[in-house]
Amino acid sequence: MSIILYFLELRLFFGTQEIGTPFPVTVEKLTGVWHCTPRYAKQIIRKLCELGWIKWQPGRGRGHTSVLTLLTDSDEILLQEAKHRMEQGDVKEAIELMNRFGGNAVKNRYVNWLSAGMGFSTKTVSDKLQDTLRFPVYRTIVTLDPGLIYYCLDSHIAGQVFNTLLTYDHDSRTIMPCIAHSWESGDDGREWMFHLKKGVMFHHGRELTAADVVFSLDRIRLQPDRYESSWMFQDIELVEEMDYKTVRIRLKEPNHLFLRFLSTIPSSIVPRDIVQKDEVGFGKKPVGTGPFRIVRFNEGICSLEAFPTHIQGRPQLDRVEVLMLPGMEPGRLKEPEWTSIMSSYGDTPKAQWKGSSRSDAEWHNMETLFSCCTLLVFNQRKVGPQNHTSFREALHHIIDREQMIADLGGDRFSPAQGFRADMMGSAQTTGANTRLGRREITALLHASGYQGETFRLTTTKYHETDAAWIRERCKSFGIDMEVDIREPSHLAIHHSSPDYDCQLYGNVFVDDEICELEMYLQKNYFLSAFDQQTAEAVTKATESIFRESDELERHRKLTRLEHLIRQTYSILYLVHRKKSTSFHRSVRGVTINSSGWLNFHKIWFHPRMVREECDISH
Repeated sequence: MSIILYFLELRLFFGTQEIGTPFPVTVEKLTGVWHCTPRYAKQIIRKLCELGWIKWQPGRGRGHTSVLTLLTDSDEILLQEAKHRMEQGDVKEAIELMNRFGGNAVKNRYVNWLSAGMGFSTKTVSDKLQDTLRFPVYRTIVTLDPGLIYYCLDSHIAGQVFNTLLTYDHDSRTIMPCIAHSWESGDDGREWMFHLKKGVMFHHGRELTAADVVFSLDRIRLQPDRYESSWMFQDIELVEEMDYKTVRIRLKEPNHLFLRFLSTIPSSIVPRDIVQKDEVGFGKKPVGTGPFRIVRFNEGICSLEAFPTHIQGRPQLDRVEVLMLPGMEPGRLKEPEWTSIMSSYGDTPKAQWKGSSRSDAEWHNMETLFSCCTLLVFNQRKVGPQNHTSFREALHHIIDREQMIADLGGDRFSPAQGFRADMMGSAQTTGANTRLGRREITALLHASGYQGETFRLTTTKYHETDAAWIRERCKSFGIDMEVDIREPSHLAIHHSSPDYDCQLYGNVFVDDEICELEMYLQKNYFLSAFDQQTAEAVTKATESIFRESDELERHRKLTRLEHLIRQTYSILYLVHRKKSTSFHRSVRGVTINSSGWLNFHKIWFHPRMVREECDISH
């Protein structure tokens, strides 16, 4: 432990003692404060005296009381130490230090300092200008292994580190080349040949080959118990390397979503040599071919640097630093407004351009609509009241969404009857909007056979407020609900929480059929909510969607599937979220991906605009 920590421990223990006023203390007392031996305590005392932080007058004789004088307050020392740790990338340690030893005054000073460092900055590094984007998120990144991705933030960062065979343009709804420069299929739609670009380099310096593609796809599809997204590859019969730059894939049956699956994050191509060496640790030390490479990743920070030889060109942005602050209240940092799109603590928004600007402040307005729909997902694999449709229907009516929005406010903006925020007026949701009174709800609970047993809801800290509100509503109807707050990593694994009756989480819906199918077919989403009859219906419906060539008809089938889920109350849709944000005129190349995040690869900063801002601030 550093000498600074010993002083902070001392000052915390003797917090009521005034600076400059002597007071009696024994060495034995200090050994209890510092949890050390008397000999080591004397060494600490000597060092603190040399630094001029304390004055020590030893007592005469063994066991006699000595006199200690605190010569300086701890706030400035704490502030400098927290700043130093943050600058070294030890974000978690810096925040914990401030939370443990800091009072409100020094915490506010630290937050102001931290806020000033958010956003865009340019500094000279090795005689070159380095553009850095730093922003906070109020949660942790669980993993960057593309095969294990569960959360939207993790997916976005992984998308900067890895590339896929193909990519999908959401605006034009077109499959585009990426690692593969061309491809063709046989007449029956079962045989596919992919031709890889030459010179695609992994971050560790090796060229990507067909063997890496075969390995990447096989490790997901052949390990369904480890990789939840293996459902995407269930139709693959064979993946083989034809030569150094050619891959052949044979399907069991034609699948009209197959190319879309190859453009998703789980289909990212990983280096065979690195993953085989340490597959478990790969999520913390990922190596890909993407526009950015990971240079630091721990519990407090994820730092990315531009990859100079990326196949689509070097990013204009040199460095991205994601500060993970799960213990800090969202909005506490005064980060630049345009970065707030990336600082949500739950799920991320999908942005929609409004086309207006405030010329007086030189900020461009952007209204963001959370494609996040919060959900209650029941666990039908466990025996409990949730097994009965009447109990689930009763919960549906107990949870008054409009009252929830009125009571909790924030970014909750409309009741949800499905994934999409524009479904409120649709004919299919009209019945779901019918409200029942207390008598009818009580009758449903009675019909379900509910006898007051504890109903266990599990969620993460990001949804704790919503869970507490739901618990109180249930309590008013005689339902004993217990809320269990768990780490995000626990909910990402489908078999990690077998004891819960219901989960509360948010789904970021990106208006994409793959995202929607994922909710029905991936084990750590909806599968636990289906009884046998519903599960069979879902399997039949999704199989039909795979075989359907017409996109509009696939959309109709997905809509009917969602209607089935509402009818059985297998899932309860709660509320949609929205948020408004802005970005500064100096930020150029702003594009928002389908999950509502800035594409780091495309943004750049106008130097003249940045200089003008600096001149104004000084």
